[in-house]
Formats: sequence, C-alpha cells, structure tokens
Amino acid sequence: MSISSAYARYRDVESNLGQARRKRNEATATNLPRRLRRSTNDPSLRWVWRLWLRSGAIRSFFIVLGFVIFTVHFLSLTKTSDIARGYDDDVNNEAAYIEIREIDTLEDIEWPREPQAFTNDTNLGPLDDWIEVEGSNRNFFLYSAYLDRRGKINAVRIIAIIKKREKVKECVVWTGDNIERVSGKSQLIRENWNLAYSAGYILCYLKDRNSVPSRVAVVLQGQYDEASSLPVQDLSVRDTMGNMSVCVKAFHYNFDRAVWLVEFIEFYRLLGADKFIFYNHTLGKNVERVLKYYQALGVATVLPWSLPVVTQVEIRTEGIFAALNDCNLRSVNRFHLAAMVDIDEFLIPRQHHNLLDLVGSYDRGIQAFIFQNIFFYLYWENDTAVHNALFADDQGLGVSLFGEESSMPYLLTAFKTRRLGKPHKHGQRSKYIVRPEAVVELGNHIIWEFVGPKKSRNVPPDVGMSHHYRICEFGGFDCLKKENLVDRRAHNWLVPLVKSVANACTKIFPLLGKCPEAPPLGSPW
Repeated sequence: MSISSAYARYRDVESNLGQARRKRNEATATNLPRRLRRSTNDPSLRWVWRLWLRSGAIRSFFIVLGFVIFTVHFLSLTKTSDIARGYDDDVNNEAAYIEIREIDTLEDIEWPREPQAFTNDTNLGPLDDWIEVEGSNRNFFLYSAYLDRRGKINAVRIIAIIKKREKVKECVVWTGDNIERVSGKSQLIRENWNLAYSAGYILCYLKDRNSVPSRVAVVLQGQYDEASSLPVQDLSVRDTMGNMSVCVKAFHYNFDRAVWLVEFIEFYRLLGADKFIFYNHTLGKNVERVLKYYQALGVATVLPWSLPVVTQVEIRTEGIFAALNDCNLRSVNRFHLAAMVDIDEFLIPRQHHNLLDLVGSYDRGIQAFIFQNIFFYLYWENDTAVHNALFADDQGLGVSLFGEESSMPYLLTAFKTRRLGKPHKHGQRSKYIVRPEAVVELGNHIIWEFVGPKKSRNVPPDVGMSHHYRICEFGGFDCLKKENLVDRRAHNWLVPLVKSVANACTKIFPLLGKCPEAPPLGSPW
C-alpha cells in the first residue's frame, strides 16, 4: 500500500470516528437538563465538556472527589447534631443513660407505638435536652411539653425555640393506644430583640378535656417523626414539694464563681426558698462541685441546656425566656411561689424576716409581686462593718469560723453595701415573684400574660427591693458618680448567712477547707 493511499484511509477512519463522537455527544446532551445543555453550547465551556466525555480517568477522578466531599459533609453534620443535642462522652450521668447498641439499618430500631413518659421528682420532670423537629431545617427546636388545663386552656404547651415567621399548624398526640392529629399554633415569647430565633410556645389544642396524652410531636408538611416527640407532663398530677422555687437563666461562659453561688443559694434559703432550678449550658469545675452538693441535698435541680442556636447572635441571652417559662411550668402545683432572678440579684424584704412573710402580708388573690431594682456596684469600697460584726475581738464569730480575717469568703451581700440613691421604676430591670399556676408568659422584668385577669402588685421600696450586685451596666466607671448611699439591710441575715456559707464550703471543698476565691471581675460573670 502506498503512503498516499494509507494516509487517505487514515483520514476516512478519523472522519468516521469524529462523526460518531459528535452523534454520541448530541445524544448525551439531549438527555441533560436544559440549563446544562445551554452550558455545553457555550464556547467557553465546550472544551471542558469534551474533556469530560473523552477521558475516563478524569470522570473517575471527579466521581471519587464528589464521594469524598459528600462523606466529609455528612460526618460534619453528624458531629454538629451531636453537639447540639449535648452528647458528651466524658459525662457520667447516673440519673439517665443511653443504651448504645449496634444496628445495621433504621429498621433495626424498635419504635414503640406509645412511648412512655416518666416522672422524676428530683429533676421535676424528664431529664431531657433540646431536640430539633425532624425535617424542620433548623426552624423548630423543642425542650419540654406540659398538659395545661389552667383556666380555659386545654392544650399541650411545648417550650420551643422558633425561627421567626415560621408557623406550626398541626400536632400529633399519643393517648393510650390512640394516635390523634390536632390543631396547633406557634406563639413567640416577647422581648426577643428581633433576632432570627425566639423562645416560644407551640400549643397543641386537645379536642377532649378528659384525655391525658402521654406524648406529643409537631407535624410539618403533613409529616411527623416519633423520634422528635416529647413526653407530656401533666400539671395537675403533682404533689406539693415546698413553698418557693427559685428560677435562674442558664449558666454560660463556663461560669465558675463558686463562693457567690453558695452565697446566693444559702441567702435565698434563709429567705424561704426550698428549691433552685438551674439550667446548664457551660459550667466551671468549681461551680459543678457546688451544684452536685446541693443536688445531693435535694435543694437544686440542674437541667441540661445544650442551646441549639448561637446566643446573643441568633437568640436573646441563652434562650432566657425558654428557661424562665419552663421553670415556672415545672413549679406549677409543686411550689406556691416562684422567684425569677439572676444569681447576682437578691430580693430583700425591708420589713419582714423572709419573702414568705412579705408575700403573706398581701391578699391571697395577688398573683405577682414586682420588686424595684437597685444597683450595688462592685467597684464601690468594701464595708468595714463586716470586721466590726465578725472580727471585733478574738472571740468573734469570724475567728471561730475562719481563723484569720483574710480567710473569710468574699460575700457580695456582706461587703457591698453602697448603692444608688434611687431605685429604677417598676418594670425597668425589676425582678419578681409569681404564683406559678396563675401566669402564662414571663418576661425578664415583667409578666406578659396571666391565666385569668391580671392581679399584680408593685412592691414599694420600703417593703422590699431587688439588690443587684454588678459592675457598671454600660461599662467604664461613670456609674460610680451617681448619687449613692450606704444600705446595710442585708446585714440582718449576715450571721446566719456566714455560718451557712462556711459550713457548705467546708463540705464541698474539704481539702481546701473553704470555697475557692472567685475569679477577677474581668472573668465571665
């Protein structure tokens, strides 16, 4: 065969192969989505498409790369979900544990038809944490659920975190062997700073006033998942546990001021408190020891609080209003009163020995008692009256308890007695005591909604005030220039308080023999 004829035959073969490739590409492009077909006709992208079709090695590379990206993404989502639910391999929780077993498929999980709710009076209900509603795309998170039939209400009330403008219109409830769909409604709790998420209620309205559902779930787009359901706590089936509970927003920023927490608990016990309900987002190791001590005494309940959204960015401070309203519902029909305060706030009676006597001086029909706020700034000088009361001579109480005066714990209510001359108005930075069964929605400084007609009283400053111990609220030191005076009313409880704190600290920290010093004021407050 001549060179010319061989070349001609080569060109014919190449031409036929080229035609075959073009037909294959056209057939493939015909089956592509319209947007992708347009992209293959774009001259700037045509060479990419040709390279994809001609090179099996490149196709294999991109397939493997896509699989790796998907796997990494899936693992990251799984880890994020674990963090949101508060899983911690280092936590040894003797009260509640999760049995882990190997499964091959989702079908291996045995979902009971009617999951059983349980009641644990030590925890004032189930020891659960935040869960995301399955399929909600981070729009709804649930914490606890309560059967609420106070007044005209007939619903399961769910404590929730809700993304703005998202709605719930339907729920499902388990009652005995029955599963029933009921109408629902999402309701934001006020004071949310117009952030992306708000604490709120999801109300699931019951058709029968005699039914007692054991579990509830939210229905979204016609679907619900039993795995993201909650046990229902019946507000009416409870035993009285004491006179007053104290509700505090979630601990955060690894709070570790142990001695001030002991002071807070012991002072309120002197004022009539029986139970303290705390929520744990993050704790320091010293405060953790304090809480375990009071849990063992039955004085404190500590509930998990793995906040699923970003505090101060997506939701107001640690989801504070979800915690306060959950605490109030846990107190209904268990405690006659509930105080809503922070750990640097002390409701101090001015004419009575304790808060129970103060509340008892009002008509039984009053449902809320609002205390004016007064600041005791921590930058003001320490009061030397503590020395005179405890260390005036070698036989003083302080010497018998602590030995040297320098070993006495630094107690806010003892050493900080200088305050502003004029308290805030009622409703501005106020704190309050409520009758839990009479209120529906609690705010930071006021009560927004009552079960029936509002029956609230503003406590006059000569009867009681909220002593608030903190640094200047707007930073700096200008607050110290305001009109001020010395107020030693809290010293009426100084001697029993010092005894109680010394006793508790010795037992909590036996090797140290006292509570460790609080971190400096620049540390998390």
